[in-house]
Amino acid sequence: MANTILTGNTFFFEPDLQLRVVKRDPEIPYRLHSHEFYELVFVIGGNGINFTQSEEQPIREGTVFFISPGIEHGYRNTENLVLYNVLIGKNLFAKNFLDLSELPGFQSLFCKIGSIPYLQVNPSQQAELIPTLQLMKTEADDQLIGTGSKTMAYSCLLILLVSLSRIYDEIPRDNNQVVRRLSGVIDFMERNRNRPLTTKELTQVANMSTSTLNRYFQHCTALSPIEFHTHKRIAYACSLIQEGNLSMSEIAQATGFSDANYFSRQFRKVMGMSPKQYQRIWTNKLN
Repeated sequence: MANTILTGNTFFFEPDLQLRVVKRDPEIPYRLHSHEFYELVFVIGGNGINFTQSEEQPIREGTVFFISPGIEHGYRNTENLVLYNVLIGKNLFAKNFLDLSELPGFQSLFCKIGSIPYLQVNPSQQAELIPTLQLMKTEADDQLIGTGSKTMAYSCLLILLVSLSRIYDEIPRDNNQVVRRLSGVIDFMERNRNRPLTTKELTQVANMSTSTLNRYFQHCTALSPIEFHTHKRIAYACSLIQEGNLSMSEIAQATGFSDANYFSRQFRKVMGMSPKQYQRIWTNKLN
C-alpha cells in the first residue's frame, strides 16, 4: 500500500498565509505518511512513539519536533496523546527571517535535511509557549480582511521559532540517553501533578540513588527533581487557568497546594508573575 501524502490544499485556505494550527485531542495511532508542507509538533499531554522507516522516538508532554516536507513518519503506542500541529507552507517558511537564520538553534532545529530533530522543553517553558500557540490558532483560523489576523498569526509563528531556537541553544546535546533513563520518573510526575512528591518516592520509581537522580535532573533541566515536579504542577495550573472553569483556590487544591499563599509564591517563582496576573494576560490575549 502506498503511503499517504498530505497536501496543502487540504489544510490551507488562504494563499497569502499558508499557516494552520490543528489540535489533536487525542492523537490516535497513524500509519506512515508524509506532507507537502512543514509540520512543527508540540506534545502537551500523554505519550506515544513517533516513528519513521528507520527509527522510533518516544514522545511525551514537552516534546517538540519538526518535520520537513517529504519525510515519512507515523504514531504508535499512543496513550492519551494530545498535541498541536503547526502546519507551515513551503513558501511561507522560505521567507526572509532576517537574523533568525543566524541562530545555531534555528539551523539545528529547523534546517536539518532528511531527519527529524527533537527538543524537550520544561514545564515552565511549555506554559509560556502554549498561549502563543493558542493565539496563533485563533488568528490563523480567523484571517478576516481588515482585522490584522494574518499579521498577528505570522508574528506568533516568528515568536515560536525564535523561542524554540533559543531554548535549543541552551540545552547540552548529550542529554538524549539521560532523558531516556529519566522517562519513567517523568511519566510518574506527570501522573501525579495533583500532589507534591517526595525524593524517596522519586528515587524508588527511578531506581537510582538520590545523588544520581539529582545529578541527572540538573544535567538535563538545571532543576532538582522536586523543582522539576513543581514546574509541572505550575504548568498544569496554567492550563487550568486557561480553561477558566475553576477559582484560584480550586486550582491550588487541584495541583496539590493546600495553602493558597504558598501556591501564589511558587507560581510567581516559576512564571515570574502571580496567578492573577497570568489570568489577566491570558484573558487579554483571547480578547
